[in-house]
Amino acid sequence: MADQVKSLKAYVYEGLMIFFAVSLGFIAENIRDTVAERNKERVLMESVVTNLKIDTAALNIVIEGNIKKNRVFDSLIVLANQNLNDTLIRKQFYEFFIAGTYMSLFLPSDAALVQIKTDGGLGLISKKGVADSILNYDKGNESLLRHNQVYTEESDDLWEAGFTILELRITKDLKYVDFFNGRKMTGLLPPPIVTDPDKLKVFFGRLTRCLLLTQTNRNMMIRHRQRAENLIQYLTDTYGLEN
Repeated sequence: MADQVKSLKAYVYEGLMIFFAVSLGFIAENIRDTVAERNKERVLMESVVTNLKIDTAALNIVIEGNIKKNRVFDSLIVLANQNLNDTLIRKQFYEFFIAGTYMSLFLPSDAALVQIKTDGGLGLISKKGVADSILNYDKGNESLLRHNQVYTEESDDLWEAGFTILELRITKDLKYVDFFNGRKMTGLLPPPIVTDPDKLKVFFGRLTRCLLLTQTNRNMMIRHRQRAENLIQYLTDTYGLEN
């Protein structure tokens, strides 16, 4: 009887050891998986911060370009009440229009955000508030891209209005303008401006709307730059990343 009790205890002890060994194995595996996921999360956040820094640098450049465009178009709209047959005014009209024809648009560096949205990256984010902050920034990207489309279409319409009053073939003629080297006029007197009141009304109306959209686009970019800077700081602090 004593031998049977001893044998039973041995079986129970052996069973408990096997149970504990299996349990510890599962726990160790879960720990390894958790550590691996946290490492992946950290690497992903480092990529997000890198993209945000690229965005911030791009926004600084694009905002400055937007300001320059606004400045020359402000100068152009002043000519609405000037004598467009005057040779100096004619030169200025062409100069300001051609100088402002470039587009200064922000295009986000969103590789990490795409990974988060499409490759299961959201499932890696364990810290509260991080996913919402990142997705909120992504919404800002989308808003700017939508506005870029409206802004681009209006700029195209301004070109169309310009075709009716200006001889814009000179943009390909180096005697008049070096279009691909700063859009610089040479000083040669450009062709006359068509002074039809209806065409000028359309042109300056388009120019006014383009100015308003330029300002709106810039304000959106300024807010988005602040959003990017805030998110960089938040992720850096939350994950202990190098700034």
